[in-house]
Amino acid sequence: MAGSGRTLGARVLVALVAAGPLSRTELGERLGLSAATTTRTVRPLLEAGKVAERPPQEQTGPGRPTRTLAVVEDCATFLGVKLTADRLYAVLTSPVGAVLEQEAVPLERTDPEAVVALVASVAASLGARRGRMPDTIGISLGAAVAGDSVVKVAAFLGWRDVPLAELVSAATGVACTVANDVRAFAYAEAWFGVGRGADPFALVTLGEGIGCGLVVGGEVVSGAHGAAGSIGHLPVAVPEGPTGSLHASSPGATDIRCEVGHVGCARAVASTSGITRAVASRLGRELTMAEVLDPRTARQSEVREILRTAARAAGRLVGSLVAFLDPALTVVSGEGVAVLQAHRDVFEAEVARLRHWSASPAAVQLRPFEFEEWARGAAALAVDRWADLVGAR
Repeated sequence: MAGSGRTLGARVLVALVAAGPLSRTELGERLGLSAATTTRTVRPLLEAGKVAERPPQEQTGPGRPTRTLAVVEDCATFLGVKLTADRLYAVLTSPVGAVLEQEAVPLERTDPEAVVALVASVAASLGARRGRMPDTIGISLGAAVAGDSVVKVAAFLGWRDVPLAELVSAATGVACTVANDVRAFAYAEAWFGVGRGADPFALVTLGEGIGCGLVVGGEVVSGAHGAAGSIGHLPVAVPEGPTGSLHASSPGATDIRCEVGHVGCARAVASTSGITRAVASRLGRELTMAEVLDPRTARQSEVREILRTAARAAGRLVGSLVAFLDPALTVVSGEGVAVLQAHRDVFEAEVARLRHWSASPAAVQLRPFEFEEWARGAAALAVDRWADLVGAR
């Protein structure tokens, strides 16, 4: 994301999207701008119809009523696309994250040409419903992405070095940006969801993979090399012996290696694939995650131990994150959140154990998982790109 390299106009738009309506004084303070610079920066956005000044609300106390600045909600639309291994989820939103239209279609082919053609078709379809093409497009997927444009590795699609943003822009005539799905989801939660107003804000996702998005001052922290939040292979279990079995304090797993051979990392113990692999090893048959969580299976002692080990490992991961960042709020979501809901006592005990004795209790919220919400995260990417384009004019 653009971050500190933004123009002042782009920073104003992002601030108003992230925080909602602000007075000129509040906006200037948030961005560290003088009153004169704030006025000079806002003027072209007002003239372009991207920002509007709202009349003052009724005021009961002393002092002059204050006018606020806000992004004009119908000045643009944004397409957000979330790609999975077999489906494309799309939403069309306003600049403030309101979902205007949505659609989900199967991915019958996963080669880049077919996916790009499907994105273009969905963009045209949803755009036609609103009478205009989206102003920008955001795409999120579980992948390593370079420069908000090139998918370096997306194993679930079999992609390497795919210039997805360029291909989609060429097919649609619309500016496109691409990012890892967890970072995109973090934007949506921080700007439009439960994380609004929480600074810093952290999002941890538990699923086939494990990731983290960190938001500070309304901006997702990408890091020097775009790898911030890559927490999936952090160690969360104490290995013992060549098989990597857990100490008795963390019962429930006899083989805690992830798919690349790491012992005791978060993906090995707390991901949905790690859990189903451990269950298969114990029960001698393959089960889906839904089957593992079925009460008849989840109550079996071997499965219960594995699930509690996963909840404890997730608690260790979140507790460590809280200790390092001290976020105002941490949200945990993804397919694996059901494990934490079922064994919340273990998860919360581990988070609390890692808290410094003088620190306030961590605010941690478990949030149900919906793919459409991930698509709204991709739409937030599109809003972010739009802010840069408009702010540069």
